[in-house]
Amino acid sequence: MSKLYIFGIGGTGSRVIKSLTMLLAAGVDCGVDTIVPIIIDRDASNEDLSRTELLIKDYVEANKIAETNERNKFFKTRIELLDNKLCLQLVDNTQNFEDFIGKRSMSKENQALVDMLFSKETLKMDMTAGFQGNPNIGSVVLNQFESSPVFKAFAKDFKDGDKIFIISSIFGGTGASGFPLLRKIIHTPNVKDSDGVVLDNWGLINSALIGAISVLPYFTVKSATDNSLVNSDTFIDKARAALSYYKTEDKNIDTLYYIADKQTTSYEHNKGGETQRNNAHFAELAAALSILDFVNPEKKNENIHRDERGKIEKTTYKEFGIQSNALEINFDNLTDETRALLINPLSRFLLFRNYMKYAFDEQHKCQPYACKRFTGNFRRIDAVRKMESVQDRFYEWLKEMGDQYHKFVPFNLTSHNALDFIKGNVHYIQSRSFKYKNWAIVDNELNYQIGKIKKTSENEKIFIELFFRMSEALIKYKD
Repeated sequence: MSKLYIFGIGGTGSRVIKSLTMLLAAGVDCGVDTIVPIIIDRDASNEDLSRTELLIKDYVEANKIAETNERNKFFKTRIELLDNKLCLQLVDNTQNFEDFIGKRSMSKENQALVDMLFSKETLKMDMTAGFQGNPNIGSVVLNQFESSPVFKAFAKDFKDGDKIFIISSIFGGTGASGFPLLRKIIHTPNVKDSDGVVLDNWGLINSALIGAISVLPYFTVKSATDNSLVNSDTFIDKARAALSYYKTEDKNIDTLYYIADKQTTSYEHNKGGETQRNNAHFAELAAALSILDFVNPEKKNENIHRDERGKIEKTTYKEFGIQSNALEINFDNLTDETRALLINPLSRFLLFRNYMKYAFDEQHKCQPYACKRFTGNFRRIDAVRKMESVQDRFYEWLKEMGDQYHKFVPFNLTSHNALDFIKGNVHYIQSRSFKYKNWAIVDNELNYQIGKIKKTSENEKIFIELFFRMSEALIKYKD
């Protein structure tokens, strides 16, 4: 079973992993069996990280009913957490940068040098909220990956054939500094932990296929109301400086992806912690697609160029684009490849969610619940509750992307109609009988499909298989 280890650095890393989790819940095809997400963020209390962590833990539980050994694709790809943790905690959690570098214990000459290199504001900065757009600080503080228990677990768990992917923004502090540091450590031979012991399987990690996405500015922040050092006026300059440095990554990464958005939303300025909660953005969804592109077995010859010894001969560079630009993006604006990848899974999962929300408890004469399989306490089963929790977050994720300045609005989210919610000039609806209307069409299909499913599985597995088959039968987009 192949695994992809995804390192999501900073807030953008958390949000891209969140979008990837939504895609996997909807059943978008993935070229590996298992995803292992690892988030690196000094600000462990930020809300973007917390929301992603809760989502993934619910997904893990829902995945337990997804392996039906039949046709179901909802929650099909496994997500595993190393040591049951999502965030890689750094060993040294000193809050103040001045204390972290030990300025007070330095000689007067070295203290004077430090004062020349760093401003007073930087030296006094509280790092519990991250590096506040300062990659120079991040490059100092983050240089301790190998001592983290989660990083050790990553090395111990790694197998031949597994792959690595790194997500980072390059217009802030954590992502811009974390990406080159992490890549360098991955390719350093015989990395040792704090006890001087070489980490397990490090030879396999050194030679593993590796991809990355660098996220350029796609939002701005308003002026600070506290002592935060984050200033979005510097985002472009920082991105330009990072790109100049990233030239040195050529032939160190198999495939390097880039994405940006000039039509930026301006967020409220939050220093970090629980107030850092950015709405989902289409750029994060597109960044998640780069991960699926990297592990797509049909694109191996396009993405990977190595010689007979396994050395990278050249790096493949890719950008994401849409078919036509508009402030409101729906499926019509996407390229044929992206549309074909997304429209069926997202539409089918939303139909499943809407049925659970609007029609499940209603007593339609056509409903397939006479068999009494899904009544009583069925929806209180833990895996079913977690599945519905992910569905609620999926709806919220779609809504948030529609609330951006550059909107992604593929669906009419206010519609309670069963099959009238997909926007754009797409033809997708199938039905066995048009004598039924609205949710009765869905009920009729459920009645038909339940007779096709083996009844030897657990009730929850029958349930998710049934709803996947129903949605697959009713929504069949063909380009």
